[in-house]
Amino acid sequence: AMVDSKCVGAVVSKLDLHKKTIRRGYIAMLAVEKDYRKRGIGSKLVSLTIEQMIKEGCDEVVLETELSNKPALALYENLGFVRDKRLFRYYLNGRDAFRLKLWLN
Repeated sequence: AMVDSKCVGAVVSKLDLHKKTIRRGYIAMLAVEKDYRKRGIGSKLVSLTIEQMIKEGCDEVVLETELSNKPALALYENLGFVRDKRLFRYYLNGRDAFRLKLWLN
């Protein structure tokens, strides 16, 4: 995401075949500079990513976020993601994560 020729946000994602039948999108990272948060930039980046995945025949989108990351959980849940699974000690710091999933079909 660009604001006045400055990059203030980015999303990293991929789309591949899961279990040889499901076209699964994966959001690996979403980052928005602190001074630019709460402006809808993160939601817009994720929405654009999902739109592109739909165009490419994606069936579902998954991601992980830290259990305590309330802003991220709210952002993704507002976009229709649901908490699919709790991943114990998922991160290197020993903290737990939620796997979130959005079914598209």
